[in-house]
Amino acid sequence: MKIRPSLKIYFLAMMIITGFTTISIMSLVSFNYFFTGLDFSMSHSMREQAYKYPIVDGQPRIINDYFVASRWQDLPKDIRENLDEQNLVEEELLKNVDGNPLFAQPKAGYFVMLVNRGGEKRYIASMFVNDAQAPKEDKIPPFAYILLIALVAMGLFSLVPYFILRKVANPIEKLTAWTKQLNKEQLSQPTPDFYYSEFNSLAKIVQSSLQSVQESLDREQRFLGYASHELRTPIAVTRTNTELLRKMMIKGISTKKQLEVVDRIERASLTMTDLTETLLWLNRQSDKSIPIKPVSIGLMTERLLQELNYLLNGKTVEVAIKTDQSTHSLPEALCQIVITNLIRNALQHTHDGSITVKQSDASLTIINQNLTEDETKEALGFGLGLELTERLVEHYGWQYKNESISKGHYVEINFY
Repeated sequence: MKIRPSLKIYFLAMMIITGFTTISIMSLVSFNYFFTGLDFSMSHSMREQAYKYPIVDGQPRIINDYFVASRWQDLPKDIRENLDEQNLVEEELLKNVDGNPLFAQPKAGYFVMLVNRGGEKRYIASMFVNDAQAPKEDKIPPFAYILLIALVAMGLFSLVPYFILRKVANPIEKLTAWTKQLNKEQLSQPTPDFYYSEFNSLAKIVQSSLQSVQESLDREQRFLGYASHELRTPIAVTRTNTELLRKMMIKGISTKKQLEVVDRIERASLTMTDLTETLLWLNRQSDKSIPIKPVSIGLMTERLLQELNYLLNGKTVEVAIKTDQSTHSLPEALCQIVITNLIRNALQHTHDGSITVKQSDASLTIINQNLTEDETKEALGFGLGLELTERLVEHYGWQYKNESISKGHYVEINFY
């Protein structure tokens, strides 16, 4: 199974590797400076002791564990055997240590330096030899202390990024969980606090992006709902007149009558086109304006009432309509949607009663009343239709009134 890369593990590993490398290098540097410091200290001490006391008659002297002589052959035998005079360089320490002082105490150590002051040479030497017969003390070598310190430092260096990652990872996990459970309701709520400003900004970006997507989905759903609702009437008109035209053609009815049916089918087709374009315009909130043309509200109302008359099949309803022939500059498609919905609602919700339609100038009034209480609330045709009507009326600023009256509804709209 392929292991997916993790930013958290990558960061932790890089921090640990960097820390271990740094601490290892610093430890090696510390070892080097430790021994260099010892050599420097011993060299400085030897220079001070070399001329502290005069040498009389060439006899070597012992000063504080140092052997001081004016000739090489006057130094102790062990010094001369373990160190080579040929390797001596003035003012530099020559040494020979038997054993590795990093891991254990050396068996022996030999040190010598040649100093020259005003032409007077001095050899100063020092040595130590551990007695092999003496009981050995279990002492921890200096290297172990340094190694222990390095290991402790590495451990601390590993823990620090771990806790830092935990401090950073918790808000990330919280942000991830919040993102996964986002729904439509939560998109409208304020984003939680994720402690770090960068995460809060990221959360707002995610919320804003998802809000845009949700708004697009809502618009598409509204469009589908409006389209399926508004296109029912022209589709029904098209199907009914198509069947009628087929029967007329079979029976050989006059061409003039057939052309009238074709005209109704053509009008229904144009209506579907206008409705679709209008709904797309409304759904996309386009800046493109709807075409304005002279519209006769009275003629449009009569035609739509005739097309929707099939909704009264099987009902006992009296319909009274009064219109005039006045025309007004209006968006024809929007007017047709509004009037269609108002008439359809009246026809659907009247089962046994009357419907009165009055149009005067740019004003249209529709009153429907049942002889009995209407207990069947048909949402289809009223919910979406009313919602769409209210959106269009609000968008154009038309005066609109929809009130419940005794056993019916009173609707009035002024297209100005």
